[in-house]
Amino acid sequence: MLCKLEKNSSVLISQCDNTGHLSIPSIFSLFGDLASEHAPSLGLGSDVLAEKGLFWVAVRTKIKINTPANVGDALCESTWPEVPGRARCTRYYMLEHENSVVAEGKTEWAIVDLETGRPHKLSEIYPENLEHLPDVVCEEPFIKITEDFSGCELLGKYTICSTDIDLGQHMNNARYIHALFGLFTCCELSEMNISFVEINFRAQCYEGDELSFFIRIADDGAREIGIIRPDGKCAATARIA
Repeated sequence: MLCKLEKNSSVLISQCDNTGHLSIPSIFSLFGDLASEHAPSLGLGSDVLAEKGLFWVAVRTKIKINTPANVGDALCESTWPEVPGRARCTRYYMLEHENSVVAEGKTEWAIVDLETGRPHKLSEIYPENLEHLPDVVCEEPFIKITEDFSGCELLGKYTICSTDIDLGQHMNNARYIHALFGLFTCCELSEMNISFVEINFRAQCYEGDELSFFIRIADDGAREIGIIRPDGKCAATARIA
């Protein structure tokens, strides 16, 4: 079985920003939806995992934006996983419009035990008969972002609400990006001319938690953000370039 999903869609108005372009938070959501749609055909859907007390979690995600897609544009969406490691697996994504790459990305995933939160061995659940593609996109390695944001500027705060919660009963990974981008004005986002976004997830967050977003400017000019839980623990780190 060739483990790749390809589908056609079009950019919806609900997925666009104030300029009419497919928004970066929507790209994160699209990639998450692609993974969720593809997993059941591999025997790794959320329902199958739930019966075993397991759940997919994204460890970190990186996306590269190449060219804008506008409302109504036809898209070709695709996703495929890499050969899994012991406890983690990389999944790749591609969005194309008229043979041009709109965005590409990759996510490092893990399967965890819902009760203990500990990683589960992929070899114990991953199907053996998959034909993995050698294709790799978004080749830049994940960047390690220092979790210490003490003394950094407070960008803003966000209280997690019911619409942020996923099947695992914690904040959906894509919602961190939606919350983060909502702290910038339309003018600021336009001036930033974003081409890379990366987010690393450190600790789970729950409904009612108030998250504090701290920002610093890296040596290369990228914006690094620390998303801090009420207990002071780092929930996630992000990098916007």
